[in-house]
Amino acid sequence: MHLLRLLSKRLFYLVILIFRFNKYPHRTKNGGSIKSFIHQLIGLRHFQKAEIPQKQAFYLPLEFPSFDAPAVTIVVAVFNQWRFTYKCLESILKNTREVQYKVIVVDDGSADETMACLQECKNITLLRNDQNMGFLRSCNKAAALATTKYICFLNNDTIVGHRWLYHLINVFNMHDDAGVVGAKLVYPYGLLQEAGGLVNATGAPANFGRWTNSGDLKYNYLRETDYCSGACILIEKQDFFALNGFNEKYAPAYYEDTDLCFAVRFRLRKKVFYQPLAEVIHFEGISSGKRPENGNAKSYQVRNAVTFVNEWKSFFSYFSDSRDFNDQVDKFSREKKKILIIDGTLPLYDKDSGSRRMNELIKIFFMLDFEVYFMAENRGGEDPYYSELVTWGVRMVYEPQSLRSKEELLNEVLPRINYAWIARPHLNEAYSPLIRKYKGITWIYDTVDLHYLRLERSLVYDQSQGTRSGIEELKQKELSFAREADVTIVVTPSEKDILMDAGAKNVRVIPNVHPVKERAGLPAFEDREGICFIGSYEHLPNVDAVLWLVGEIMPLIWKRAPDMKITLLGSNPPPEVLALKSDRITVPGYLHDVSVYFQNSRLFVAPLRYGAGMKGKIGQAMEYGLPIVSTDIGIEGMGLVINRDVALANTVETFAAEVLDLYSNKERWEGIARHSAESISKYAPEVVRDLVKQAIL
Repeated sequence: MHLLRLLSKRLFYLVILIFRFNKYPHRTKNGGSIKSFIHQLIGLRHFQKAEIPQKQAFYLPLEFPSFDAPAVTIVVAVFNQWRFTYKCLESILKNTREVQYKVIVVDDGSADETMACLQECKNITLLRNDQNMGFLRSCNKAAALATTKYICFLNNDTIVGHRWLYHLINVFNMHDDAGVVGAKLVYPYGLLQEAGGLVNATGAPANFGRWTNSGDLKYNYLRETDYCSGACILIEKQDFFALNGFNEKYAPAYYEDTDLCFAVRFRLRKKVFYQPLAEVIHFEGISSGKRPENGNAKSYQVRNAVTFVNEWKSFFSYFSDSRDFNDQVDKFSREKKKILIIDGTLPLYDKDSGSRRMNELIKIFFMLDFEVYFMAENRGGEDPYYSELVTWGVRMVYEPQSLRSKEELLNEVLPRINYAWIARPHLNEAYSPLIRKYKGITWIYDTVDLHYLRLERSLVYDQSQGTRSGIEELKQKELSFAREADVTIVVTPSEKDILMDAGAKNVRVIPNVHPVKERAGLPAFEDREGICFIGSYEHLPNVDAVLWLVGEIMPLIWKRAPDMKITLLGSNPPPEVLALKSDRITVPGYLHDVSVYFQNSRLFVAPLRYGAGMKGKIGQAMEYGLPIVSTDIGIEGMGLVINRDVALANTVETFAAEVLDLYSNKERWEGIARHSAESISKYAPEVVRDLVKQAIL
């Protein structure tokens, strides 16, 4: 019996999937892939499920946290259906961890056990309407009591997902022009209900993506949209009251959410965003019915459709004349240039220099009003990096449970791309042939550094990193890409010269990006102690540097300054680095925030013996005005003045001597610290933005 029930459910889901609004379901759902469609038919694709709440003999009372300064008021209007309300409140309690909030529940004249059960819940504000006022007026009544910065309107027939409210608020944190943010609404059997709402040129609305696969690329990027359903929306309280709340023309319900979003956009001049990371399961129509009939609440949808069109028809002329909602999806970004970035991983900006540069470059692309797409070869969904990119507005070429290859995913987006920025030689080898099939795309080869040059230098110290023949083969590949690409990006002028001498025609220098930090209040020379180093230990030059530092340089230093301590910052320290720990050496491993070490150490050391390109660790120390002792390899390509911007040493003896002198010489220390702000300013985001603009626009 159990198996029969499961098979019946599967058949029900598939009937909806295949026939609801889809003339060619395998095309609309799977990009034309019959193979992928068949996999879904036979159940190889995952369906997210939520059981319909069942009536219980006893409901355990819910106790919500009490916060001194909540940021959000969650308003839940309810009418009967206690089992759904309980499940909704239970999910709020379980999945709202990072945000301080309060809950207001409006019982809109329920006749079941709703009121009695709500009175058992602790730390909620409970309002009671003696007569049914409808959703709109109940929400306005509750919102009038809000004292928080934000108000979230949430239907009682929902189950909120992990970090839902954090993801909604984060849109406001990252976009100053955000006005309303809505969630991704998913049916309990896993298909999509809404990825934002659209309105066409006639004023007809539609839930974008209804009855399709919620995991598809096109539903999983932050997008400006016409409206988001009031089942879950977030707005600032001051904006809600500036518009006098939900417009009571639409009472008791329907179109009040669409009208609010239009008012936010066209009266307040703010944006309405769909946030795919805030996933909410919605049991649609539990209280009001699924169809307008017999004078039910849903029947107001028909009347209010006319009211809405009359209210906003003068604005529909801004939209495409097409009645096809697919033509309306990106109406607010249609004219933007579109850039696809392909890199090895997501920008793990707090773990390695290359990632930090890429992270800053993405911000610059947004400054230049690009629409940004990103594909990571590995670890495509790692958080918090993935979520931050999505919330910025990056369109991730990534489907966590997709059966499609990266090439299939790329073929979905490449027809609309203007620029393809591919980092590192192996990724250009893999993907440039596909990019070249699309004649309108400008191929940009980002070297990151000249890999062959780094490996050539490494052979002096470590023969295991490659062979002469292997490095020569890599060199020829890198030079070939530089000659063939429409634009080649390097991080230092010296690397540009190397490639130009080898026949590359369009080589541009786009260095690391270093915002200059506020230095007022930083500890003075005498209030600091110890030295520090930072680097990702997956990058072998960093491992070599700390082993050289501890094994040969520090013994000389400790002879004269036995109490000097070292902190070896950086992610993924290998066993040989971890083995260096002692009472004078700290190896903390990965730390999200390392600012305290840069603010309190007296010196930064970078004893790099080989490598290539611009070293992010040097710029990072200079951001904080922390004086540096480094080698020629460490400071190459930055144009730093020795003894004004940095102390230079290339041997064990000179490195030890420079550390000891700079560590004890206050006047010299303060001079280098002072000049570092001036020197690093040429790598500020606004400066690099102009370089990017000149290079590719």
